Amino acid sequence: MNGVLVALRAPREEPDAVVVLRFSALGDVLLTAPAIDALHQAWPRARIVYAVKERFTHLVAHNPNVAQVMPLRAGEGPWSFAQRLRESLEGQRVVVLDLHGKIRSRLLRALLPRDWPRVVWHKRDLAQTIPVKLGMKPARASMLFADRYHLAVEKLAGRALPKGELRAFLGPGDRARAEALLRERGVWLERPIVGMSPGANWETKRWPAAHYAKLARSALGAGLQVVVQGSDDERELCRAVCAEAREVAGPDAAARSAVDLSGQLDLPALGGVVSLCSAFVANDSGPMHLARALCVPTLALFGSTDPKMFSWEGHRVLFREELACAPCSFFGRSQCPEGHFRCLRDLSADEAWSALQALLASGPRAPVSA
Repeated sequence: MNGVLVALRAPREEPDAVVVLRFSALGDVLLTAPAIDALHQAWPRARIVYAVKERFTHLVAHNPNVAQVMPLRAGEGPWSFAQRLRESLEGQRVVVLDLHGKIRSRLLRALLPRDWPRVVWHKRDLAQTIPVKLGMKPARASMLFADRYHLAVEKLAGRALPKGELRAFLGPGDRARAEALLRERGVWLERPIVGMSPGANWETKRWPAAHYAKLARSALGAGLQVVVQGSDDERELCRAVCAEAREVAGPDAAARSAVDLSGQLDLPALGGVVSLCSAFVANDSGPMHLARALCVPTLALFGSTDPKMFSWEGHRVLFREELACAPCSFFGRSQCPEGHFRCLRDLSADEAWSALQALLASGPRAPVSA
């Protein structure tokens, strides 16, 4: 099984309900969408109950394949959550699909009824992980993330299944709310908008702010509108990008400046804003996956992690594959172990501008399987 999953009494008959466990994070939850699609196609009458951290419920709440969302509340322990699950599904034939595969989901599974069969997904085995952590070899992906999730669904159903589509589903008012916010900030919805997300959880995933600023200047100079977003913790980064882009924009800077939305978007508003973009530029991060899942042409900048974990059909990725030290991590690092950070510093803004122009010229995307 190549470390992909472990099966325990996987059923082949359609149950009444499937409990899917994936508590976080933004990108990881989004990447389960094709698997959930395949699961629904395999067992169309089974109710899919998705267990996820409360702050990410919006990512799955409007998915037509999901019948019920069970939010894990802030501070809630596994015993309380397991009890709520048992009560919600009492008297039903239930199976468990664990797409989280970490300590939290293991504890939860131990508290669920023993007659609930389950399949557990594993990201990778130790034979892949240890040499990377010891710096003995690059952190190469052996297969697509979405394909790993899909294999778990096939194991649960007991048969081969067509792959599902990577899709994100907005709430009914998300797009209208985003439109109102952008208009308020002086953005013309009738003109092309380029979204940018310069942040990431790890420093070695962040394309330099100066590169983002130069790319923003190129876009602004071509008559495009630029909207920059980030979390509360990324306000300073986003402000720096916007300030440098505005500084060189010229005498009509007010008309050709990037709009800074950092710290102003919750998850529903973020989805709405991204959906209104003609193209989106991001590092290996949750917003990057959200843009792909919303079928927005996406330009991704990769450094310490391997872009081959994901499908880029209809999108573009920039990555210095010729560097022997890259990718150096499965997740990202706080600093470059070699000290030069060439993997992202060497990705020029001019190269990114050429890729972005090609994306804009090719138009909107259709959903893909991974």
